[in-house]
Amino acid sequence: MITLLHSIALASLLAVTAVAQVAPTKPGKSLKSTPVGVSRAPSGGNQSARGGNSWFPVTVRELGTFYGKGEAVGTFNFKNPHNDAVEWRSMQPSCQCASAEIRIADRIYRVIAKPKKRVVRVTKIAGKPDKLENVGSITVGPGEEGVIETRLNMHNITGVKSATLSIHSTDPVEPQLKLTFRATGAALFSISPKEVNLNKMTWNETREFTVIVSGSATKDWEIYSMDDAGEAFDVKWEKTGSGKVTTYKITGKYGPVIDENGGGGVLKFRTNLNGAASFNVRVLAFVQGPLEIKPGGFLTLGLIRKGKAATKNIVFEPNDGTDLKATALVFEKTSLAKEFITATQRKDGDKLIIDLSVSDNAPTGLVKGELVVKLNHPLVKEKRIIFNGFVR
Repeated sequence: MITLLHSIALASLLAVTAVAQVAPTKPGKSLKSTPVGVSRAPSGGNQSARGGNSWFPVTVRELGTFYGKGEAVGTFNFKNPHNDAVEWRSMQPSCQCASAEIRIADRIYRVIAKPKKRVVRVTKIAGKPDKLENVGSITVGPGEEGVIETRLNMHNITGVKSATLSIHSTDPVEPQLKLTFRATGAALFSISPKEVNLNKMTWNETREFTVIVSGSATKDWEIYSMDDAGEAFDVKWEKTGSGKVTTYKITGKYGPVIDENGGGGVLKFRTNLNGAASFNVRVLAFVQGPLEIKPGGFLTLGLIRKGKAATKNIVFEPNDGTDLKATALVFEKTSLAKEFITATQRKDGDKLIIDLSVSDNAPTGLVKGELVVKLNHPLVKEKRIIFNGFVR
């Protein structure tokens, strides 16, 4: 009995195998495709490539090195591997910095990432802007071939930047396809130090600094000029490198700072590299101004009781040894008559103290105005103090 059962099972298995080998495929119903994971020969010129699937012989592109600007362009050839038409129903770039154009025969489509992701059909009209029409899908006919051109914005990019384009389709074998394209952003200039920190200094000091700059895009290049950075800077440069790398030594002086609000600045150098590229050197300094004023440019008198005098003071302290004096004290835009408000000066060591007083017979109401303190300082000729209070 066991032998008979074994014989029957073996005969059934051989019959099924024979049917599987000779069974015909119904016309129009098969989806003949290249097996998943099989790569075709690379294409796209000098672009390095790898990956691949039944639609795209190449699915990953390395698009090279860019120095601060430009677009990295990658091309991906494709072919519908089936005997039926397939619809690409969604095409999603991974970031707004990426875009794509699809060309199939005489049809052109674009994937636009910003301000809103969409796919458009492009119609070119001679002498006129391209006509764009939103589409919900792209039909790729049986065996139809085309190319996708991707673009990646490399403006001000340092390091590797990667993007993808995901395609969702009606292909039952590979319903989702993904193209990956990436490029490397390289610093056009190597600057050391990247920032010059002169730390704390007084307005009448001078500090020196040195910066070394080399260019990585070409062996020989030139610094043409430096934008005006103000009278506080005195900057020179000389070419010191030779051979494979051109190097510049930038030497500079900062100070004295005749501008009371000085605090360093940005030096912009213009070159002949990469289409007139420029580079910046930031100079940081905490400049102690010629004067420290307390409480500052705004003086609060507060509540002044009717019938009582009130006095507030402003302290001017020079940082450069100046024997500071007020050459004039002038009230402007005041709400009180001159007989009710006065200003006097006195010294406390190096400090100049201005006393602002409201008399005991001042009328009730708002007290406000400006006190202009004219000074004998070589840099700071005057200071304007705004004040307010209330008599009640």
